[in-house]
Amino acid sequence: MARHVAIALLLACAAACAQPPPAPDYSLPKAWAAWPGRAGPADAVPQGLSEEPLPDGQRVDVFFIHPTTFFSLTTPNARFDEPGVTAAQIDRGVLRYQASVFNACCRIYAPHYRQAALSAFTRASDAKAESAFALAYADVLAAFDYYVAHENHGRPFVIAAHSQGSLHALRLLQERIAGKPLQQQLVAAYVVGYYVPRDIERLGIAVCAAPQQTGCVASWNTVSAGAGGGAREKNHLIWLEGRYQHTPGHTIACVNPLNWREGAEAPPDLNLGALPASGGVGPLPALVPQLTGARCDGAALHIDIPAGNRSGFKDLLTFFGSYHIYDYNIFYANIRANVRQRVLAYRAAHAD
Repeated sequence: MARHVAIALLLACAAACAQPPPAPDYSLPKAWAAWPGRAGPADAVPQGLSEEPLPDGQRVDVFFIHPTTFFSLTTPNARFDEPGVTAAQIDRGVLRYQASVFNACCRIYAPHYRQAALSAFTRASDAKAESAFALAYADVLAAFDYYVAHENHGRPFVIAAHSQGSLHALRLLQERIAGKPLQQQLVAAYVVGYYVPRDIERLGIAVCAAPQQTGCVASWNTVSAGAGGGAREKNHLIWLEGRYQHTPGHTIACVNPLNWREGAEAPPDLNLGALPASGGVGPLPALVPQLTGARCDGAALHIDIPAGNRSGFKDLLTFFGSYHIYDYNIFYANIRANVRQRVLAYRAAHAD
């Protein structure tokens, strides 16, 4: 019996006492998933899309924080250079289908970081989850500080993120931008696939209410028509007022990416083009116009994709009503057009 107890204690300590993986050094190229001037998957453009990228003098920066791609059930945080499926999901999925939306308007900076494992989201009341998120955020903060100190040179910038990345973006907006000099350089924040409390307006960052508004934050969580946020909405942690806290008791923002109005509804003919998923190699497929309309209902953005058009927009989660994986894909052309609008509006408002 004593031997079994000793083994159990050793196993428990191995899980609880393990040191976190080494921190990234953001002065090194390997610490960045995407970097301006370095060819990579974020350069991908959907087939048939013809547009003139903004000239260098009008382009801005985007600081993009990737979502969870580490699925361990036992390790709280990934290595920043985690190999295998974790790295493949970032390169073949996230950068191609999400970060690429910004490549016509912006210089893309996307840091690797010691992301929290997916399991952290299943135990939102657990202190271990907060610890995993805090470690991940420490890297994001270090990357942003490095970017500001060495790369920004006073240029306007966009903050963009998805899912776990958006939790970190929410905290970053509060700790480095709201009420600080950098707020004057913020074109907009696309904090997608997470829960942005409207309380953020008390800190001086408005929720976007118009397509050309600048300095604001847009956020949405995509579900099928009639579905709700369910456990995801009730159980998640947000960062507010200097600490992690739960979503209940907070009104969550929903900005419709088809018309960029908060709490709004928009028909399918406003959908400029959705990007179907087609694997992680080869050119991006052509956009699908008018795939679906969208309607904000509370914290959720409801869509209704016709059965014949669901190829390229389905996975295990969609069978349960969640289109979380496709928060960017379904509105790809609208996001691409909108960030251009906001950049030009910002440039016009700050013209010498």
